[in-house]
Amino acid sequence: MAYPQKLATVYTESELEQIDENALVNQFKNGDTDAFNPLVLKYEKKIYNLMYQRVRDRETARDLCQEVFLKAFKALPSFKGGSAFYSWIYRIAINCSIDFQRQRNRSKVLTFEELPFDADDVLMMTDSYPSPEKLLEEKELGRIIRKAVRKLPPGQRRVFNLRHRRELAIKEIAVMLNRSEGTIKTHLHHAHRRLQDMLLPYLRNESLEWREEI
Repeated sequence: MAYPQKLATVYTESELEQIDENALVNQFKNGDTDAFNPLVLKYEKKIYNLMYQRVRDRETARDLCQEVFLKAFKALPSFKGGSAFYSWIYRIAINCSIDFQRQRNRSKVLTFEELPFDADDVLMMTDSYPSPEKLLEEKELGRIIRKAVRKLPPGQRRVFNLRHRRELAIKEIAVMLNRSEGTIKTHLHHAHRRLQDMLLPYLRNESLEWREEI
C-alpha cells in the first residue's frame, strides 16, 4: 500500500481484538506512524469484504481497500475520537465506494442510446439490489438528464424524445413529422451534442449553472 507500514509484527486475532485503538491513534498523532499498522491489520479484512460486497470485483475491491486506508492515514491527525475508529473508517469506506460507483455510472451515461428518463429506467442501469446511496445517486442523475432534455430547442427535443422515450425508428419519426430522414438525423445529432455539453460539468463534479433555471 502507499502509506508507510511495517506489518512484519505478528498479531493473533485475540491480540488484535484487545488492542487499545485510542492509544494507537494518540501515538500516531504524536508522530509514531507505525501505530497505524495494527489498525490496518485489525480492519483490512472487514474493509475489503465491505468493498467486495459493493463492487463484486476482487481487484477493484483491493484497490478501493488500499484507497480507504490511504485516506484514513492522511486524515487520522484530524480524527477527534467522537466515534469508534471502525465507525470512522467505515464512513470513509462507504464514501469511497459511492465515489467509485458515481464515476463508473457517469462513464456510461453519455452513450445516449441508453439514456434513462424515468426512475425505473434509471434503476435498470444499476445492480439488482442497489444500495440506498446508489439509488439516490441514480435518481438524481435521472432528474438532471430530464432537465437537460427540457432545455433542448423544441425541434431537437421532440425528435430526441420520439427516438429515446418512444423508441421510434428514424424512418418512423420522419414520417410522423413529415421531414426527411436526414433532417431527423441532424436534429438527433445536435441534440446529443448539446446534451453532452450540458452534462459535462456533472461528469467533472462541477456545478450545473443551468440546473435551477427550469
